[in-house]
Amino acid sequence: MLPSDNVNLVAAVLFAVALLHTFAAAQFERLAHRYPGHAGLFHLLGEVEVVFGFWAIVLVLAMAFLRSRMR
Repeated sequence: MLPSDNVNLVAAVLFAVALLHTFAAAQFERLAHRYPGHAGLFHLLGEVEVVFGFWAIVLVLAMAFLRSRMR
């Protein structure tokens, strides 16, 4: 397996998880109302703009980690 295949596989998996998270954003908003003690975190995870930014950061970190392991 080529090293670039690993990056592509990780990117595809992260994209799938990010897509699921995007569609579940409304569920996080409901959780924010149900559990007021954790409302800040759930509200943050329910914001679609934050979802894209969060998963973009995770992808960049994963790519950096995989690249450092290739050397």
